[in-house]
Amino acid sequence: MTPSEASPGATVSLEMKYFVGWPRVEIGGVVMDFYQLELLAKDPKRRHVSGESLEWIEDKILRFSVPDLPPGEYRVTIYDDKGPPGDPVWGFLETTAYVVFPPVWPFVFRSNETQVKVRVLPSP
Repeated sequence: MTPSEASPGATVSLEMKYFVGWPRVEIGGVVMDFYQLELLAKDPKRRHVSGESLEWIEDKILRFSVPDLPPGEYRVTIYDDKGPPGDPVWGFLETTAYVVFPPVWPFVFRSNETQVKVRVLPSP
C-alpha cells in the first residue's frame, strides 16, 4: 500500500496482481464498495479504461480515500467479490462459469480477500 501512513481523506493505492472481481474495502469498521473505489489498470497504456471494463485477470491498482478514523494502525481488508454490489445473480453465474472452465480454477478457488496494514495519522 502506498503510502502506508495517511491522514483521513488522503488517497492511498494498492497494487493488485491477478485481481479478478469487484473490490470492496473494509477499514476500521467502514466498508467501501466498488462504486466508492477507483480501479485502474496497472498498465499505463490502459489507464483510460473504466474499472468495470478492465480485463478479468489484469494487474490493477486500487485507490481509495482513508475514512475519517482516529489515529492508529488499522487492518485493511480487500474483498474480491464475484459480481457487482447487490447483484447475487451475477456472482452466481460468474462463479458457475469459472467452475466449468478448469484453467481458471486457481483464480476461483482461492481466498477472496487479502489484508494489509495502514497507519492513520491525525487530521491536518
